[in-house]
Amino acid sequence: MSKQPPKKPKQQTTFKPAASPIPTPFTAAPPTLEPFLTQLDPSQVYLTHIDRHLPETKKQIFLIPVLLNGTIALLLLYRLYAATPTYWAILQTLLGYHSAATVDTVHTTRSDQLWILAKRTLMFLADFLAFRFVGVWPLTFFLEQPCNPVIWRWRLGGFLTDEIVVRVSRNWGAEDLMQGVKQGEENAFFKTRILPAIEREVLRTKTGYLMMNQSWDLDFQLMLDAHTLVKQGQVEMRGLEKMVLVFMEGTGWIAWQWESDYDVIEERRKKVVAFKEELTKAGKESLF
Repeated sequence: MSKQPPKKPKQQTTFKPAASPIPTPFTAAPPTLEPFLTQLDPSQVYLTHIDRHLPETKKQIFLIPVLLNGTIALLLLYRLYAATPTYWAILQTLLGYHSAATVDTVHTTRSDQLWILAKRTLMFLADFLAFRFVGVWPLTFFLEQPCNPVIWRWRLGGFLTDEIVVRVSRNWGAEDLMQGVKQGEENAFFKTRILPAIEREVLRTKTGYLMMNQSWDLDFQLMLDAHTLVKQGQVEMRGLEKMVLVFMEGTGWIAWQWESDYDVIEERRKKVVAFKEELTKAGKESLF
């Protein structure tokens, strides 16, 4: 009976763990932020951080738009008051009644009539541009609902040492960041929208109110809600420090807590100081 050749041992198939569907550098958002996340719009991208500039600095910076928008509002109200009789007279003329705006076609030349038409056309255009485009500034600053900068400051209780800042994407959103072949840090929106917004110099030199631009807006209602959640103990303020939040289909909210080189150095310095203090208490400061 012939011997059968020895069977070759079966090669063990190694299975590589499936790649995480969450793109780098994001991870699943911490459950501790759930009360805050439920109030976010899944179509938007959010940046949160703690503004620790001095309250006096925040006050001085905030007074500038208050004075600017207040002045614009007063000028527009005065223009409305001064121009109302003129527009009323023109309206009466259009309705067929004689008024101060009625042009005497018998005793005026054609050039006079064209000049009157040109002046009124320019007046209409100037007033339209002023109220349509410039008037939006004080309107949104003082009256926008559900929240605006004035209401935000009022309900916040003035200018605090630690203020939660919530920025929301403007003219782009989660779909731009999370869909397509390149997602997360490889995405162009990550490099051109998120990274410039979280640079250390930006956070160091600008208060939260100054961080509005063509890519980011401030969500004043969310900032108030965040402070309310912190006061109620539902969310810790440090949990909102330097976070990028975005919703990913099939996964839910994902987050990235960025940390600058300065933060790393500062954290190491604090540990060294704490260690030195411990040695001093133990009478062994000479070992340091």
